[in-house]
Amino acid sequence: MTSKERVRRAIQHQATDRVPADFEAVGVVMEKLQKHYGFAEPEQVLRHFDIDVRALGPRYIGPERRRWQDTDGCWIEENFWGTWNKTVWTGKEWNGHAVHFPLDSCETLEDLDRYEWPSADWFDYEGFRRDLDRYPDKAITVGHEGPFQVACFLRSMEKLFVDMALEPEFAHRIYDRMVAFELEHYERLLQAGEGRIDILRPHDDYGTQISMLFSLDLWREYFRDNTRKLVDLAHKYGAFYMQHSCGAVCPIIPELIACGVDVLEPIQKVAGLEPEAIKKAYGDKLAFHGGIDTQGVLPFGTPEEVRRETRKYIDILGEGGGYILMASQGFEGDVPIENIEAMYAER
Repeated sequence: MTSKERVRRAIQHQATDRVPADFEAVGVVMEKLQKHYGFAEPEQVLRHFDIDVRALGPRYIGPERRRWQDTDGCWIEENFWGTWNKTVWTGKEWNGHAVHFPLDSCETLEDLDRYEWPSADWFDYEGFRRDLDRYPDKAITVGHEGPFQVACFLRSMEKLFVDMALEPEFAHRIYDRMVAFELEHYERLLQAGEGRIDILRPHDDYGTQISMLFSLDLWREYFRDNTRKLVDLAHKYGAFYMQHSCGAVCPIIPELIACGVDVLEPIQKVAGLEPEAIKKAYGDKLAFHGGIDTQGVLPFGTPEEVRRETRKYIDILGEGGGYILMASQGFEGDVPIENIEAMYAER
């Protein structure tokens, strides 16, 4: 069974020869793993752990974006949305923080329309097509921008939430302009993929550690229709739709299912996402991705504790298919190598 077959069968709740696995890590972790094993490139790390999924994306070829150092020596880079991101060393890894929100100065719908929204033409789809040739037997994931998360870097969250509550037309214009770009961009990726893309995976962190960021009614008003549009696009090209959302998002799971979402990730240790509960309630309608806790057992547990936790998630969420193994987020700088090894060894 190839990796592509394994992932696709798992998402369709069919039996596989073993649970499929995915991998994400911050840069310093990947560098540490390459040095530890004597590998020259990240692909060797993925093959060492027998990872079934490859996340690919097109090269940016649009207008030049600024990059400079501030007085503290930290790099600030303008991304293609116009947000300024500052890279800060935490003592364990480099983290990016938005320090300029370009839509904060917008006050009217006309201001929003005059803003330079990104163009789907700013990306190299032919190069992306060639990159796919390197992984004929792997499951391919594409996507990052979703209806909500990137908007929080365009307009500061306080302003955005006030817009949603008091200026709905303004908030809708922001989200709709974003999704208009996403629909064109992702369709061109899916067309370039010629059926080889398996998962479209937009990111939208709708939850906190204890609850949703806003009410279910607000989610329905602003995100239900746009989520459905993106799901329909993925399905049009034979891809599955994986909804990324950190946090306690249990209240919207039925809504995601109604929109046609195929996979939910990550599964964090938060109220409502207990593996037994979500498998029983939604396991015949939704597949799950992630779950091995990057806030607890992976950084602070022993390898044996990691193996026990991994086995628990495989046995519960993987029963009858429907599970892709990964950490609840990408491995960060505080996760020991032996715990990463223990997680994947439990397959």
